[in-house]
Amino acid sequence: MSMDSALKIFRLLWQPQGRIRRWSYWLTAILVTAVFLALQPLVEQIFGRWVTIGFYILFYWTAFCLMAQRCHDIGRSAWWLVLVPVPIVGVIWAVLVLGFRRGDPGDNQYGVDPRPVPQPYAVVEAVQ
Repeated sequence: MSMDSALKIFRLLWQPQGRIRRWSYWLTAILVTAVFLALQPLVEQIFGRWVTIGFYILFYWTAFCLMAQRCHDIGRSAWWLVLVPVPIVGVIWAVLVLGFRRGDPGDNQYGVDPRPVPQPYAVVEAVQ
């Protein structure tokens, strides 16, 4: 793994700045949750409950960063995430808005558009 790839992964998982596409959000959220659910019982059994608290903090910070990046992609502040702990409404909002709403086209105040700009396959010029 190159240093550039490691830096991209670090920014994706542990920095709330920037924007993330829906596909990247879902894929990363599912993978992080699966790793957490697989490792949490093991960590608790080997190291005890107090170390597990740190594991939860790391998981929730990662989830916050992913959701903040999705908020930024749809042009909203991460302060909208205060809705998430609200019973029923917060979960529905997080799934529908963060999970299914398309991001703002083009750059916005939170960063460049994470969608790649379509490039033509070939440029044909007329010769005179």
